[in-house]
Amino acid sequence: MGEHAGITVDEDKIRRVNTAALFTQGFLCAPNEGANPPSADDIDNAIAGIRMPGHPDQRFHAVEVNKGTAIYFHPVLAPRHAVEIAQMIADAIAPLGFAGTITACADRPGPRPRTNRYAYCAAICSVDAALDNNETPLAFRSVKKNLDRWAVDSPAFKEIVDRITGWAAANATGPILAGIHFTMTQCEPHQVAGLLTRLCEDIGWADLLFPTANGDWYVKFTGEGWILAGTEIKNGKDDAGEGVMRLLADLAPLYDYAQMTRVLFGLVTAGSMMTQVARPGRPDIPNPRDLDLSADHGFVRSSLPGIFAVQVLGPGHPDLQPSDRWRVTPLDAGRKMVAVDNLSDWWADPNQTPPEDLYLRREANKALLSKWTPRMA
Repeated sequence: MGEHAGITVDEDKIRRVNTAALFTQGFLCAPNEGANPPSADDIDNAIAGIRMPGHPDQRFHAVEVNKGTAIYFHPVLAPRHAVEIAQMIADAIAPLGFAGTITACADRPGPRPRTNRYAYCAAICSVDAALDNNETPLAFRSVKKNLDRWAVDSPAFKEIVDRITGWAAANATGPILAGIHFTMTQCEPHQVAGLLTRLCEDIGWADLLFPTANGDWYVKFTGEGWILAGTEIKNGKDDAGEGVMRLLADLAPLYDYAQMTRVLFGLVTAGSMMTQVARPGRPDIPNPRDLDLSADHGFVRSSLPGIFAVQVLGPGHPDLQPSDRWRVTPLDAGRKMVAVDNLSDWWADPNQTPPEDLYLRREANKALLSKWTPRMA
């Protein structure tokens, strides 16, 4: 590694961002004003040989974004390692005539409250868009790359990404940010799908964040193969959940199961979204973080991961019981949205699961909870 005329490595910013982003980091090749930079495809070809420790089979890609070309890597082991990666990028693209700065992806949406932000969030499972067995040893998997989580070449995945990016383009009232939390970068609407796809292919997860007239939206493609889409609940407005329901209806032909939860806005995970607790501190229904579920997305075609206030069931899925306690709304392609008949009570409950009502519905749907029998106190 050496210095290259015309290329600056912003070590201070790269180190600073790494302390927050930890093991995954985005790097931005930002050309000088007035320069004639190499294309993202040329940069992509140039960095093809860069590998990360422990992931010799994983190829990382360069993608065009608003301010230049972004490249995301995992794992980035320490601030010093992050700087070394930037220098490897500089070595790779210097022969292309790149002139500019290699820095960290670190765009943010602007000042936001740090506490007391809530959102309605949907956890969505599209069996055909995700890859099963994502935590099993590589020797036992049919896929060749270490970080595969998503079937990025499948029609289902491509259509989901296109519809979500279209939703962002139609509703965003400010910059659209994509990347990994704490290391995101601004994208033009036509660039979002490409970055999300490469992140899901290279890293295994991805984040999207954009402001709307009714509050911030986020979408997360998780390492467990679930999509989390949420919208902020603004003070004085109680219709945020309707926006999530509209998105679920728009995506309905493309997924097999979804549920809605009221959560703290921000760093949600598939596990936190879908953990149900019958006794304090003791989850009693597995969630997508559990190996059994992350290794078998198809269970949602005939079973339930839990009882939630709002759920979307795929075609042929058994009805929820008791039938007179659920409001059913037909969606496209045989899907149906099923909501509890006392929805406001569920949203108002601190745990979103009024204990007696939850117990009644769990007992009535015990057969659909598959091998996971509810363990009530």
